[in-house]
Amino acid sequence: MALNAKFDTETLRYIAALENVTGAEVKDCIVNENTIVYVISQGQLGIAIGKNGLNVKRLSTKLGKKLHLVELNEDAVQFATNLLSGVTIKNITLKDDGQTKKIIIESDAKNRGTILGKGGKNIEMVKALLKRHHNIEDVIVR
Repeated sequence: MALNAKFDTETLRYIAALENVTGAEVKDCIVNENTIVYVISQGQLGIAIGKNGLNVKRLSTKLGKKLHLVELNEDAVQFATNLLSGVTIKNITLKDDGQTKKIIIESDAKNRGTILGKGGKNIEMVKALLKRHHNIEDVIVR
């Protein structure tokens, strides 16, 4: 499971649901009003998604929420890239001054809104997961 993460009963139920249906190991999970973001162990994303996305479709219908599956990666920049799959990004860099680590995401204006999300919910999810898994203090979108 994730570092420094505590899950409520509802989140644990969602984690168990995906693991039971797919057999893939869930490392983390964030639940929003209508979306569940699952972080899957590296190398198990294909198993979790299933042939033609069948596992995702089936579980999404059962749980009544959209599912977003992301593959965990030991490299913070690659993990950030995985979190933002489907969005056109110009560049993602890691700035580490020895005390704090930051991820800088460069994007055009058209995709900036998608990265941030309504009310900033997308970028907050990205920040939370990068902090949990890579101790990233801040995420800056340019």
